[in-house]
Amino acid sequence: MLEIELCGRLADVGGALAQIAIPENGCSVAELFGLIAQQHPALAHPLVSGRVRACVNETIVTPDARVMAGDEVALFPPVSGG
Repeated sequence: MLEIELCGRLADVGGALAQIAIPENGCSVAELFGLIAQQHPALAHPLVSGRVRACVNETIVTPDARVMAGDEVALFPPVSGG
């Protein structure tokens, strides 16, 4: 199981944490987004928008980055402000 911290509006919709089963050999961030969307349909739209950013082990990563069990993962929606 991989524990994922949901931040901002994602947490408003899906709660602060999501637990997702990932393959033993890990998966890409893009694949992870798909797994999350399957298990948490309310998060599907934001995740497929292409605007959510993933942070793995305290580094912002691209959709093709690999995620492994035990990694620290946080998802951030787009933010705006002035």
